[in-house]
Amino acid sequence: MTAPTKTRRATKKSAPYLAQLDPRELVAHPTNLRTQLGDLTELRASIAASGVLQALTVVPEDGGMRIVAGHRRAAAAAEAIEAGEWPDGTPQTVPCLVRPDMEGLAPAQVVAMLIENDQRADLTESERANGYAQLELFGLDVAEIARRTGRTQTHVKSALKLKTLGDVATEAADAGKLTLEDVAALEQFEDDPKAMERILKGVESGWGVRHRVQEEKRKRDDKSATETLTEELTAAGVRVLKKPKDWPWNCAMTKVEDLADADDQPLDVEALKTVEGFGAVIEGSYGNMRAVIVCEDPEAHGYKRTKWTQYKSPAQKVAEELKKREAEERRQKLLDAGGVRRRFLVEKWDSAKAAKTLLVDAMRAAVVMPGFFDRCEEEMVAALAGGDPRDGQTAGIDRLNRLLVARFVAAHEGNTATVAAGRYSNREHLVLPWLNRLVAEGYELSDAEKTWHAELVEEEAERQRAMEEEEAERAAELEYDEAEGYVEDAEGVRPIEDVQLPEGDVEPEEPEAAEPEAETDPCPEADLDAAEPDAKDSE
Repeated sequence: MTAPTKTRRATKKSAPYLAQLDPRELVAHPTNLRTQLGDLTELRASIAASGVLQALTVVPEDGGMRIVAGHRRAAAAAEAIEAGEWPDGTPQTVPCLVRPDMEGLAPAQVVAMLIENDQRADLTESERANGYAQLELFGLDVAEIARRTGRTQTHVKSALKLKTLGDVATEAADAGKLTLEDVAALEQFEDDPKAMERILKGVESGWGVRHRVQEEKRKRDDKSATETLTEELTAAGVRVLKKPKDWPWNCAMTKVEDLADADDQPLDVEALKTVEGFGAVIEGSYGNMRAVIVCEDPEAHGYKRTKWTQYKSPAQKVAEELKKREAEERRQKLLDAGGVRRRFLVEKWDSAKAAKTLLVDAMRAAVVMPGFFDRCEEEMVAALAGGDPRDGQTAGIDRLNRLLVARFVAAHEGNTATVAAGRYSNREHLVLPWLNRLVAEGYELSDAEKTWHAELVEEEAERQRAMEEEEAERAAELEYDEAEGYVEDAEGVRPIEDVQLPEGDVEPEEPEAAEPEAETDPCPEADLDAAEPDAKDSE
């Protein structure tokens, strides 16, 4: 153990003085305001590289030194020493401001802890990025900056990249709406200021940014896929046509696959795609772009449209196609939001401590509706539980609890995704409470989710109204019936009535049983007395 470094003390015994002390010998304050030290990984790495730069405040108590301010620094320094991360040849001590004047004064010590924590303010993201940029000017590369500051290289790279994304991104980062981890996702839109502005405009948190990034990425992918298809079609001699305004339900242009000739025979799409009057349009979205061969004027070529039927007018067809298109667009937006929502669930409940907050609900669900857990995806369970879900065969109680909560969360997400995709679920009524819970936990709904949430609220209100009407009807049925003169019981069953037989009526007697007929003797007595045959006839 390294002895404390000698320092010059003040002349007065009660005056504060500086000393270099072993952090392992310091005693935590019994009334420390910080009940949780939090993750010390980055702080420990920083101390191991550069030491403790800000002195701790300690008070002499009971023959030792009690910490008033600096519990995290002391703990991180002690961990660095025990892990062998302390620089060789450097005293294993930390600077401490010793306050003899606070000895035995508990109120003064608590006041000091309050002031020390309240007056501290973290650097903004742009200030931190400027600091890293200055270190680069001194010749330090990303790896060295990360080592000296105790940060990851990814963090340092994102901070440096923030300086190149413009004022809008910097302001969002300083306002806490954009984390440095989100900067890496924004980098792909560095050459598109309008997309950057759309992403950052009006968002309230990092989750809002992630929703916008997902949508802009999808739009960029669609544009890239369209350009690729256009090049391929042009090289094959196919004209690429612009889709008409009312495509494909109310315009002259029609898909060749939806046409027939005068004999009602389907057309050969491949043979017609390069013929005059034909071409291709590109349609689709969300990564599913495809080229469709069309005829610009089918009636001019003598073709029949096969899509229209006698049961639907053109106006009805337009309405149906529009509704289908809106439903697909909504489904895809909810699918985009689902990817972000899954990340939120994993980040929120992927620890044993966080899982405890849902344990009772998970146990109740397992008892009341065990089949609900069949909806969970094993991949998500593994992400939430931090390991293979199948290790429950040998797990202890704490591990089993965490696995149960992981399946509970994954089951809710599976149920929510099923309903969002428009598929049937007998647990649809659980989606609204689950979304409300996520919002209460800090999740920000996407625009599509907000619309969906409002619809779910209305549906639930309608369901409650229907239940109330049904209860009212059931209560009315239990009223006294004037015509029948009886009151039904709680189950809606009439009371049993005693029916009296008319006077003089008697119960019918059962018929007497008939005597059984005598059985015919197969061997009559006369046959038994018959004479024996002659010898000559014995054969």
